[in-house]
Amino acid sequence: MIRALKQTLSTYILRNIYFAHFQTKMRYGIVLWGRARESMEILSVQKKVIRMMTGLKKGESCKQKFKELRILTVTSLYLLEVLCYMKKYRGSISENLEIHEHNTRRKIDLHIQSCRTSPFQKCVINTGIKLFNHLPPELKHLHDFKPFRKKLKFLQLKKALYTLNEYFETSIDK
Repeated sequence: MIRALKQTLSTYILRNIYFAHFQTKMRYGIVLWGRARESMEILSVQKKVIRMMTGLKKGESCKQKFKELRILTVTSLYLLEVLCYMKKYRGSISENLEIHEHNTRRKIDLHIQSCRTSPFQKCVINTGIKLFNHLPPELKHLHDFKPFRKKLKFLQLKKALYTLNEYFETSIDK
């Protein structure tokens, strides 16, 4: 559809079509399937759509175009949704401060539950705890959900993350 409409519509309208037809389907249930291997295939399709919208050639990088169009990659969208899920529903998860009385740098981090099985290690809660603990302190301390989501989305739009490793290797606020 985007390929057919590219000749007649502006990039702004194509971006709206992208959000209406592509991102809504991509976002559905992303908290549950976002860590699956197949999400990299979705990222490839997403990059192909961005290239069509902007006129980039097949081998050219899309990272800057994601930023310019203010579109989240599938990885960034997964991070946003999981971190928002953790912010909303973290009430039953203990902080390290509640587990031990030592005054450490990580006392405000959420306590990671020990586990041996791969499915439990990759579950939404465990992954969410690791992602949440990597947030900068000023984001962790935001109490209201809307400012948290807005600031997190703004920070995610500044980076076009292709993998979770990129998230863990860099600080989110840079």
